[in-house]
Amino acid sequence: MVSLLCRRPPLVGAAVLVLGAALLVTAEFARAQTPPSPGSARGLTQTLVTLDAQYRGAGPAKRAQLVSRLLSVAATRQQVLLSLVESDPGEALRVALPANLRAGMASSVQRYLEKEVDLDGVLEVLHEDWPTGGRYHYFLHSASGRYSLHFANRPSTHLLTGARIRVTGVQIGTMLALGGSTSVQTVAPAPVPNTFGAQRTLVILVNFQDNPTQPYTLDYARSVVFGTTSNFFLENSYQQAWLTGDVFGWYTIPLSSTVCDVINLASYAKSAATAAGANLSAYTHYVYAFPQNACGWWGAATVGGSPSQSWIDGSLELGVAGHEMGHNLGLEHSHSWVCNDTGTASGTMTGPYCFNNEYGDGLDIMGWSRSAHFNAFQKERLGWLNYGVSPPITTVQMRGTYLLDLYEPVGAQSKALKILKRTNPTTGYRDWYYVEFRQAIGFDSTITSSTLDSSNILSGVVVHMGSEDNGGNTNGLLDLTPETYQLYTRDPALTVGRSFSDPDAGVTITLASVGSTGAAVSVALSAPACTRANPTVAVSPSQSQGVSAGTAVTYTVSVTNNDGAGCSASSFSLQATVPSGWTAASSAPTLTLSPGASASTALTVTSPASAAAGFYTFQARVTNVANAAYAATNSAVYVIGLTLNVSVSTDKPSYTGNQTVSVTARANSGGSPVSNASVTFTITKSDGTVVSQTAATDSTGSAVGTYRLKKQDPAGGYKARAVAVKTPSSGSAETSFTVVK
Repeated sequence: MVSLLCRRPPLVGAAVLVLGAALLVTAEFARAQTPPSPGSARGLTQTLVTLDAQYRGAGPAKRAQLVSRLLSVAATRQQVLLSLVESDPGEALRVALPANLRAGMASSVQRYLEKEVDLDGVLEVLHEDWPTGGRYHYFLHSASGRYSLHFANRPSTHLLTGARIRVTGVQIGTMLALGGSTSVQTVAPAPVPNTFGAQRTLVILVNFQDNPTQPYTLDYARSVVFGTTSNFFLENSYQQAWLTGDVFGWYTIPLSSTVCDVINLASYAKSAATAAGANLSAYTHYVYAFPQNACGWWGAATVGGSPSQSWIDGSLELGVAGHEMGHNLGLEHSHSWVCNDTGTASGTMTGPYCFNNEYGDGLDIMGWSRSAHFNAFQKERLGWLNYGVSPPITTVQMRGTYLLDLYEPVGAQSKALKILKRTNPTTGYRDWYYVEFRQAIGFDSTITSSTLDSSNILSGVVVHMGSEDNGGNTNGLLDLTPETYQLYTRDPALTVGRSFSDPDAGVTITLASVGSTGAAVSVALSAPACTRANPTVAVSPSQSQGVSAGTAVTYTVSVTNNDGAGCSASSFSLQATVPSGWTAASSAPTLTLSPGASASTALTVTSPASAAAGFYTFQARVTNVANAAYAATNSAVYVIGLTLNVSVSTDKPSYTGNQTVSVTARANSGGSPVSNASVTFTITKSDGTVVSQTAATDSTGSAVGTYRLKKQDPAGGYKARAVAVKTPSSGSAETSFTVVK
C-alpha cells in the first residue's frame, strides 16, 4: 500500500480556526527592530520625509539648498520601490507612504511618489515557458494605460485573459502592488473559450532588423501547426476540435533581436500581415513565430483571450505549439506532487516532504512531455470529457470496482474515475482524484520513450488531483512509487495489487487488474481520519495610515485552519509580537470553527506616546493550542507620526495701511499640543510678492508671527501660510485676509 501522509500547501489542505482565550504580547520584537539602512526602501522613505519637512519649513534660501537633495532622494527611492514591487510586493505595500502624508509633501516630489488607485480594465494573463521553468505575468488594460500587476499573495486561479476586473492597490510608475483577496474584483468574467470545432488560427512569421534569417519555410510552419498540432488537438478532443487557418510571413520588423518586447512584436507582426491581406477578425488565435532572440524562453502565451496570442521563440514544433495553444484555450500547467521520502519495501511513505513541481507531469504536454495527451482534469475543463457527447467520467460515490476504458481512443465508455477528496465548507470548492488508464496509443506513444518507465505506466493507472471549482492551476500527478524518488517522476503509476490510501479523505484506490481493453479499479470509502496542518494567517491592512504616537490602530487578523476534514474543531492562540512598551489586544480572543472554515478578529495595536516617528513592523502568530507544532506567522506595519495637525488664523479679517497683521499657528498631534516645533510664516501679497519669518511653538502648541503693513503695500487679497516642523513630522495650513487703502 502507498500511504501518502503529506503536509500539503493550502492548495489542497482543509481549514479550521479557534482563537484561544488569551492574547499574548511579547517584547521580543523590540530587539529585532533595527534601524533601516540608508539605501533601503524604509531608510530612503524616512530620509525623504525628514528632508521634505525641512524643505517646507525653510525660507527661500534654505529651500534652494535642499531641493536638489530632496529630488535626488525621491527619485532614488522610486527606483528602489519599482524593483521591490517585482521582488516583494508585500514589502512595497508596507513601506508605501500613507496618503495623508503624501498629500502634504512638496509639489516638486509628487511625480516620484506612489499613490493609491482604484482602476477598472481588462485583464491579460501571460505565461512564459523557459527551459528551466516558467512564470506568469498579469496586466491591466485600463483607460489610463497598461499596468503590470504584482500580487503580495497568490493570485486567484480563476483569472483568465479577457476578464474585466477592478483592482485596488498602490501604483508606482506603471506597476501596481496588490495586497489581500479584496484587491481584485471580477466585474465581468472572461468569455468562455470555444474549445470545439475549427480553431481559426493565424500564424505570422517575423524576424528582426539585425537578424533577418528565416530558420524554416512557410510550408514547414504550416505542417507543424495545421498538420501535427491540429492532429494532436483532434485526437485529444475525441475528434471534436482541430486547427484551421493561414501562415503569413516572413516579415522583417523594426525591432532588434537583442530586446524582448512581445507587445510591439505582436503589433508589428499584425500590421505586416494586414498589409499583406490578412483579415485579423477572421481568426480567434494569433501565433507569432520568430528566430531566437533575447527573450530566452521557448514560448509564451495568453491564458485564454479572444483572440488569444502565442509567441514562439526559436524552434517550432508540437511541444511548444501544443503547449502554448493549450494556454490559449484556458489551460494552466500540469503539475506533479513529489515526495522525497525513502520508501519501505512495501512502498509505504509517511513524509511531510511533499511539494508541487510546476511542470512535473510527464504524461501531459502541459507538463514536461513534448506530445502526451492532456490529463482528465484538463480535458474535463475543456469539455472534451464528461460534457455533451464527449466520453464520460465516472464519479465514484460508493465502494466498488469500476471499469476504465483505454484513455486515448474515441469511445462511449468511462475514460476516468473521479473520486471526491474533500469539500471546503467555507468556499464549497471540491477537490477530486482522477484515475486514468494510459496506453501507448496515438500521441501517447511517447510513453514508450526512454524518459519514462513504460513498464510501470502501461501496466498501471495514474492518479491526478485537481479542484474543478478553484481554477485551472490546481491539478497534480501523484507519484505512486515513492520508493523510487525522482524530481520529474518517470514511474508514477499504481500497479496491480498496490493501493493508494488517503486517510484524510477516507479514500483507498486499488488496481485490481489491467487488460488490452481496459482496467478494473477498486475504490473503498470510509470516514476520513484527522490530519493536522499549519494554519494560515493574514493581517490587513498591511500598513496603517500615519498616526500620532499613542494612537490605537485596529487591524484585521484572518485565520484559516488547514486541518483535514476528519478533525474536530481546534483552539488557536493569537500572539502579537510588538516592540517593548507597546500593547496589543484582540476583540475576540476565542473563536471555534469547523474544519475548512475561516474567521477574523480585530487586533488593536497601540504605541506609547513617546515613540518616535517611523515605520514599525509587528507580527501576528497563530498557534494550535493542542499541538504547538502547527502555527503560522504574518506581519504588518504601524506608521507613527510623520504629520502634524496645524491651524492658522489672523487676528482680524481685514487691515488698513500701517496696521500690524498678527498670525497665530497652532500645532498638535493626536489632540495634544506640540511644543518646540519650528514654524515658518509666509505672507503672499496681492501682487505676488512674499515675506516670511520664523517662530517656535510654546507649551500650548502656539506660535505667533507679525507683519506691519507699509504704505507701499498693495490693496487686495493676501494669504497667510504656516508650516510647522518637528523633525521628522510636519504640517501646514493657510488662511486669507484683505488689505484696504
